[in-house]
Amino acid sequence: MNKQEELMDSILNTDLEIIETVRSLQKENWNDENLKNQATDLLQIHDETITKLRSLQNDDGCGCGSDHC
Repeated sequence: MNKQEELMDSILNTDLEIIETVRSLQKENWNDENLKNQATDLLQIHDETITKLRSLQNDDGCGCGSDHC
């Protein structure tokens, strides 16, 4: 698995955790501060991972992995 695939896998896993956390928050009527903090942390991780992925794609031309760029 290359670095881009690892980052995309990480994004997917983070997204799934975000969804699970939001569902838990909804069940708690949006009142659980720990879950709110967890959601905030996960969103920050998501954003940082997206930034890393975009950085890699910019380094590789168009990001398709082909030599044409």
